[in-house]
Amino acid sequence: MVQQSDQLVSTVLGKCGLAKDVSEKTLHVLKSLKVVLQETESSLRKAVHANDSRITIQYKDRGAFEAEFRIGDDLLLFNMHPNALVFDSAHPIWKNSWVSLDHSRATVGMISVYNFLSDSFKYERGGDPGFLIARMFVGRDGHCFVEGKRQLGVLFNDYSTTQANAQLLSEFVGQTLAFSLDIDVNVPAFDQMKEISVQQAMMNTMQHSAIAGKRLGFKFESERGLEG
Repeated sequence: MVQQSDQLVSTVLGKCGLAKDVSEKTLHVLKSLKVVLQETESSLRKAVHANDSRITIQYKDRGAFEAEFRIGDDLLLFNMHPNALVFDSAHPIWKNSWVSLDHSRATVGMISVYNFLSDSFKYERGGDPGFLIARMFVGRDGHCFVEGKRQLGVLFNDYSTTQANAQLLSEFVGQTLAFSLDIDVNVPAFDQMKEISVQQAMMNTMQHSAIAGKRLGFKFESERGLEG
């Protein structure tokens, strides 16, 4: 029997144990996020449908790592990466003083939020794009921060003090919904719609004749440093 060195055993326990801790914590946060989404569905549907019952408000659990939320013409997909991740050396997280004290804090789980048109799924328009609007990073101790556009990248960017608790997740969900609703659907370019196939014409013509999506003008500001 080959005896492994103490250094190798220590490395395996440290690195693999950290990855397990991070993944389990992130999954716990996702489960809490699903509860918030369910509660949001209930309260928002009641308030909206009291005035207009035509508007869709619907939450759906899509399995261990995903959930969706439909609101009007929008569909938000919340997706957790199943593995623990480490930021590359160019990311501003490494300039964060709290991370400098313990580099294990740069190993995180990730929950991404994508915005689609709900009709893209309803009519199975496989070519329609979805856009990343935010991603939440979670450390093994439950601290988190968010990269995103507008308020999403401002309200939740202090990694050292921000905890992924119910209050924060509720605010995060509210901000993602508000941001998505604020982005309008663009009219497709004329040349994009000047011809359709026979198949498209036979399958409910205009629902399949052009790629539809929002133009978010979205780009993560990776050069912006995090508070520390």
